[in-house]
Amino acid sequence: MGAGPFFAGRKMEFFAGIDAGSTSTEMVLMDSHANIVAFSKAPTAGNILDAAASVLGQVLASAGIGRDRICRIVATGYGRKTVPFADCAVTEITCYALGAFHLDPAVRSVIDIGGQDSKFIALGPDGRVKNFVMNDKCAAGTGRFLEMIARTFAVSLDELGPLALTHKNKVKISNICAVFAESEMISLFSQGVLREDIINAAHQAIGERIGSMMGRVGLEEKVFFCGGVAKNPGMVQKLEQVLGVGLALPEDVETVGAIGAALHAIKTARQEVGGHNQG
Repeated sequence: MGAGPFFAGRKMEFFAGIDAGSTSTEMVLMDSHANIVAFSKAPTAGNILDAAASVLGQVLASAGIGRDRICRIVATGYGRKTVPFADCAVTEITCYALGAFHLDPAVRSVIDIGGQDSKFIALGPDGRVKNFVMNDKCAAGTGRFLEMIARTFAVSLDELGPLALTHKNKVKISNICAVFAESEMISLFSQGVLREDIINAAHQAIGERIGSMMGRVGLEEKVFFCGGVAKNPGMVQKLEQVLGVGLALPEDVETVGAIGAALHAIKTARQEVGGHNQG
């Protein structure tokens, strides 16, 4: 479909961003003025193709439009290269920066902790990426580490944060490597240490790991915390303590990447229109 008509005012067309994460997949549908028209989520559950098809079907039904009305779909996230109907794939760094700055132009630092990786982005006053660092080689500081903790103590992920907040005593976990940390936590539990204290110590270890990584990009307020782990109140508390700043959370912590992807779709379409006009 050509790029011109959707900015010429002849009919309203739409743009979509899909964030294909390891845990969940989100999709945002926008009009040409960057207004959110519809959004949807689905658990990835190890099948990005099914999750992507599900969220696409949901946004089309919610907006009451056909697939042909979407001019461009941009994919981001862990599985961005495997979304079959996406027009292009864009890095998470780009999309999370765009999404965060769009939601709050005062944002200067972005923390995103997902299931498979963590990202820390420094933004300039214009919203451009100044610096970033990613943790995608180790489970430490990611949702996978929290999943391991939940599995070790036979609790749900939703219970982890509240349990950490009820700790009684301070305990130190020396290992952040998932394999060794699990053994250390089991050993502490066998010694009679309360599970709440161990879970709190694990959150502290993750917070310190993330704080160390943030130091490599430079921390500047306002700090945006997004991604699935941002739903964990224990993790929010630990990060605020370690970083020494308050964290701003978007209304929906899991849609920032999809919002940024949709904005990228609009942005690149505008650039194409400009190029065509100049030609």
